[in-house]
Amino acid sequence: MDSHTQIRHTLTTRKQNTTMNRLLSAAWLTITVLSAFPVSAANPETTDTPERLYANGVPETGFLTLKTDNYTVPLDAASGWTIEKMLYRNYEFGLNNGHYGTVLRPKGEQWWGTGHKEGGREVVHRLQLFVDGTKTPITKTDETITGKQIRFIKESTIWKFKVRAEIILTDSEIYERTQMVAQEDVDLDLLYYFMHCFPPTSTEWMALLPDGTIETGPLSHSKKMAVSKNTTWVAQFNPKQQLSSLCYTPRVIAGNQSASMIWDLDRYHKYYLRHNNGQSFKKGDQLDFTVIVKAIPDETGDWQATKKAAAELMKQFPVEKQTGEK
Repeated sequence: MDSHTQIRHTLTTRKQNTTMNRLLSAAWLTITVLSAFPVSAANPETTDTPERLYANGVPETGFLTLKTDNYTVPLDAASGWTIEKMLYRNYEFGLNNGHYGTVLRPKGEQWWGTGHKEGGREVVHRLQLFVDGTKTPITKTDETITGKQIRFIKESTIWKFKVRAEIILTDSEIYERTQMVAQEDVDLDLLYYFMHCFPPTSTEWMALLPDGTIETGPLSHSKKMAVSKNTTWVAQFNPKQQLSSLCYTPRVIAGNQSASMIWDLDRYHKYYLRHNNGQSFKKGDQLDFTVIVKAIPDETGDWQATKKAAAELMKQFPVEKQTGEK
């Protein structure tokens, strides 16, 4: 190759390299710009506001905490405004690792209610709050409401049932009442009327049956359902805290294959009040049940403190007879 040819070859190579560098720089700049704005460049429609599920004015996220001297109960807006957990004098005797409230499974379908989404969502229509008798508007979440008596009322729809759920928090107990009305003829595979997530550190249970019989049994993470029969009240004893958790139903929650059950797992001892294990309802059929939850300190394991507290609750909230019961 002569000197002129070599010079031309060198100039051509430099020109090609310069062109390539400019192309690479432009490509790099384009990638950098797109990386800086990934949503607007790739998916501009995701900036739209999500469609509301609840009625206007009902917050859909966050927590509203109800607090008396002894009890603290946060309510979870995203889970159908149901209980998130329960504290007694700052001890978490109701955990936040499962759902509370009412959940049902239509025949051949998946779960509806509380935080469940498998079948469909619970839709909240209206909230009411009364603090020491004074009506208090709920305009936002992530705040704490304090008082001697706090009454919270929620109106919602779970599948094809209209639901009115009421919680009354006082210094002495947590009162829960839920009323349900079938909006058309329906068939259910299962209905859990109330659910509570108690700690797995409880070691024993005691139950008062509707006929007045008292039964007891162990809790040992057996992965089975303990109790498994209709009850008037059920308590779980936690030896480390010297405390029992009592759930009293003034009217026995009775339906087809109804049962009071403790799921004896290592993550919680979840307490279920099952109304039915498959039942049909006609349009207009109504259900109305109450559970009263109470933490009982100074329980040594002989159940004396629990029995005394249960007797006082039964005097305060007398036993109610079933429809048609004499």
